Amino acid sequence: MRNPLILRIVLLTAAGLLAACTHTAIAPDTENLTVPADWARGGDEGGVGVDWLQDFDDQQLAAFVSEAMASNYQLEQERARLYQAAQAVVITGANRYPDLNVSLGGSRRGFEDTTGARVVTESYDATLDSRWEVDLWGRLSKQQQAAQLDYSAQAARLEQVERELAAATVSAVFDVMEARQLLEVAERRLENTAEAMDIVASGYRQGLNDALDLYLARNQVERQAANYAQAEQTYSESIADLQLALARYPDGRMEIGGELPVIDDPIPAGLPSELLTRRADLQEAWLSLLSADADLAAAHKARFPSLSLVGSTGVASADFSNLLDGDGTTWSIAGGLAQPLFQAGRLKALEEQALARVQIAEHQYLDLVFRAFADVENAISRSVSLKERYESFVEAETNSAAALELALEQYQRGLVTYTTVLESQRQAFDAESQVVQLKNQRLQNRVSLFLSLGGEFTLPE
Repeated sequence: MRNPLILRIVLLTAAGLLAACTHTAIAPDTENLTVPADWARGGDEGGVGVDWLQDFDDQQLAAFVSEAMASNYQLEQERARLYQAAQAVVITGANRYPDLNVSLGGSRRGFEDTTGARVVTESYDATLDSRWEVDLWGRLSKQQQAAQLDYSAQAARLEQVERELAAATVSAVFDVMEARQLLEVAERRLENTAEAMDIVASGYRQGLNDALDLYLARNQVERQAANYAQAEQTYSESIADLQLALARYPDGRMEIGGELPVIDDPIPAGLPSELLTRRADLQEAWLSLLSADADLAAAHKARFPSLSLVGSTGVASADFSNLLDGDGTTWSIAGGLAQPLFQAGRLKALEEQALARVQIAEHQYLDLVFRAFADVENAISRSVSLKERYESFVEAETNSAAALELALEQYQRGLVTYTTVLESQRQAFDAESQVVQLKNQRLQNRVSLFLSLGGEFTLPE
């Protein structure tokens, strides 16, 4: 007659082996994501550039990016997180090996015998204990796999943060240049309005102009003085923003030379399918999804029987000096198979939690993928729009400057009212500011497109 206990153990083991052969919880449509063959809004043909920073051909930009890479505090946080993830791989890997522990013990007892004599006894022991959980179903290996995937995801995150920091640093430099040029525009505005006020005041003293014109001219000067003060503040804050990226004290004082460049060279956009492997943030999201899937497998396997082996060996002696002579050696070895029977649904709930984390990570990945496509599509169409707007405002700047000069001449001859001069000033100043702002917007969009495409960069040695 068969032993019913052994039969139950065999049946539980066989059921566990069948249940352990789990498959991924990631949907097939996510693993084999369908993407369009080409960008919907155009995009220049060719492979994505391998070094977008060199595209600007600016040593000052490259130097600032190098400084940010070496000093930025947020980047240092990500490097520390990567080290932390590496230690998690070591910890989960260690769980697959036996634990060895050595212990030393000693005791001293005293008592009186029947004769009233005091007797003192001593005993010492040294023990080496070992415990090893056999990874029957691969639960421990899945935990280690999840940790390794987390490490790879953090490495991808570090790469993405480096790219974002480089792009943010370049953008901050361009913002400083824009703010400085707008400050120069505001200064010229103030000088021009002051000169116009002098002309009006001179005409007023001669009885040629009305008091209203003088008040309007003075008001225009005060408005431009306020705009100049605002431009100074914006310039100082833009420098402070750059200093924060460089881990410098944000005192708002920093000398940056150069003017905003105008770059019309096209940016090859590659293929949409390449985005999944080029963008580090998409790789991070995908690896995090795989890690969650591995955690789910480990949570599922935690419901199966576990096999543990325990061993112990040691020596004992009444004299500490003779402890290591080998007398009184003991040893033991044992094995145990444990199957969770009732835990009030805890293990099932842990598995369901892990499944929910997979679903969350999967939806986050898909959302990020389509947002990445949108980033590229928008940057492509925006580059065309910004170029058209820039060219129009360059022409408007020329026309409005000529109109302002003509309006001043005609006002002095009494052919137009001063409101015509004011309107001409407004259009001329606005066109000049718009040209500066659109230069920066085109550069910012260029950086954004490089980043959206997963463009890489190298630092000068």
